[in-house]
Amino acid sequence: MFNIISIVLTIVALIAWAIHAQKKRHQALLAKFREHNQRLGTSFPDDSVESDLILADKDNKVVIAFDPTTQKLCMVSGKKDPGEVLDFSYIRRWQLKWTESSGNGRLSFQNVHFDFSTGDLKRPLIRFPVANKAYGDTWNSRLGILFGN
Repeated sequence: MFNIISIVLTIVALIAWAIHAQKKRHQALLAKFREHNQRLGTSFPDDSVESDLILADKDNKVVIAFDPTTQKLCMVSGKKDPGEVLDFSYIRRWQLKWTESSGNGRLSFQNVHFDFSTGDLKRPLIRFPVANKAYGDTWNSRLGILFGN
C-alpha cells in the first residue's frame, strides 16, 4: 500500500512541477513581447500564449507573434532568445507541409510544418514545426488574413 501511495504522490509532484515550469516559460515569453511593445510601440499579444496571433511549435518553445497594426512579427526561438522583430514583408510566402502515412486503415499526418520563404539570403527558408494538421490548417488561413493573400 505504501508503494502505491508513494508512486501516486511522485506522479502528482512531477505533473505539478511540469505545469509550473511551463507556466514560468510562458510568462518569460510574454515578458519578451511586453518589452518589444514598450520599446518599439508594437502590440504583440502579451497576456496569453494561447492568443490567435501567436503561432507556436509543439512545445511553445519556438513562437512567432504577429502585430497586424504595425505589420510586424516577432520570432522567438528558445528561452534565451530575446526575439527578432521583423516586418511582414520579410516573409515572401509560406507553405504548410506534412507527410502522410496510413496504417490500421487510418491516415495520419506526420512532420507537419510550415516552410516560410524569406527575402533574406542568409536565411532564405525557415522551417517551423506545428503540433498537428488541424492547427496548421487554421494557421494557414490566419496567415492568409494577416498577409493579405
